[in-house]
Amino acid sequence: MPPLKKFIPAVMGSLLLGSVGCSEAPTTYEVEPYEGDAFPNPPPAIDYPARAAFVTNSLGDTVDVVDLESMTVTDRRPVGRNPVDVDGPHHITIDETGGFAYLALSYPASDAAPGPHNTHGSSVVYGYVQKLRLADLTVVGQVRVDPNPGDIVLSPDKKQVVVSHFDLQQALKNPTDLSKARARVAVIDAATLGDAGAKPQFISTCVAPHGLEFGLNGLLYVACYGEDAVATIDLKEASPVPKLLELGEGAGQFGAPNFGPYALRGSPDGEWMAVSNTISKDVRFIATATGQVDSDKTIFTNAAPFFNAFSEDGASLAIVTQQPDSLRIVDLVGETLGQERAFLNDECPFPHIVIREQDGFLVVCEGDKKSNGRVLRLSAQLETVGDVEVGLYPDAIVPMIRSGQ
Repeated sequence: MPPLKKFIPAVMGSLLLGSVGCSEAPTTYEVEPYEGDAFPNPPPAIDYPARAAFVTNSLGDTVDVVDLESMTVTDRRPVGRNPVDVDGPHHITIDETGGFAYLALSYPASDAAPGPHNTHGSSVVYGYVQKLRLADLTVVGQVRVDPNPGDIVLSPDKKQVVVSHFDLQQALKNPTDLSKARARVAVIDAATLGDAGAKPQFISTCVAPHGLEFGLNGLLYVACYGEDAVATIDLKEASPVPKLLELGEGAGQFGAPNFGPYALRGSPDGEWMAVSNTISKDVRFIATATGQVDSDKTIFTNAAPFFNAFSEDGASLAIVTQQPDSLRIVDLVGETLGQERAFLNDECPFPHIVIREQDGFLVVCEGDKKSNGRVLRLSAQLETVGDVEVGLYPDAIVPMIRSGQ
């Protein structure tokens, strides 16, 4: 407690001497200013395992640190802005060299809208992007963005944070005005994120944009769910104007998509962008050199595909699907199905993301939103060799290349 200095006014002396008929004067206190931090309760540093990954738990308002060797949660940190309501930590991206993580908060809505992730995309609450210190995941800056943040990525030089907004509400409220129905992509300067007066650059892009991926050609690719297209944006331009690439014959009209592009992944050589379509239930390939879809390479999945993973040599694609839930490996050279693993019963309800991990795969299983989700570790033969229970409604997984932050 800071030191107190107590002063007794002169009039108090007469009271102490027994004076009668005078009211008691108030006691005055002078408090020396406190020079410490407000609420000085810093969390302990995270003891990262040698091989670690972050998992966001959208309905648990937490980020888990997973030890990929033992498949255990070694740390769980609360995140968000409101300690009572759900903040919806959605996707996360990290800059290990800089020592920061960037987290998108996508607040859920009480009423569900149509589309994949039916609790996602229907909110009217503005989202936020938070800059977290990797050492302990404390917030060092935040900025408000549009409702329903979707994907979040860092530019190749780590200087820009880019966020899409899967805003189905904006489309539903403007059924006859395409320009108003289109949601924006937010481009945020990573260094000044959270500084007073620093605001994102907003780019009106397309209807319900979600998946983001930077191509090796420097362009940003955006999956445009509501327009059956992929947008490309050159962020090097002072005033970028998105260009829409139609996904092929049969593309739906505004308000009635037939494909529903939701997620993107680029091939290691930069020649292809694989687009996951949750309505037509297929994966289509855009040649980055021409901006054209190669319809001969389309993979029909007969289930909704989400975030997939190329092999290091680009020869195969691992595809996770929902309803039915599965993981399949497709040989892109021979254009044949190599392996398939059906997830039965409660093995992996609603697989959402697959990533390549050493000689196998990691799969995020969302679960039923009522009980905790899981992360499965699969061998190259798609056999389960490890699993770990994470938080409620896990949505993203990002491995660390090295530990010790």
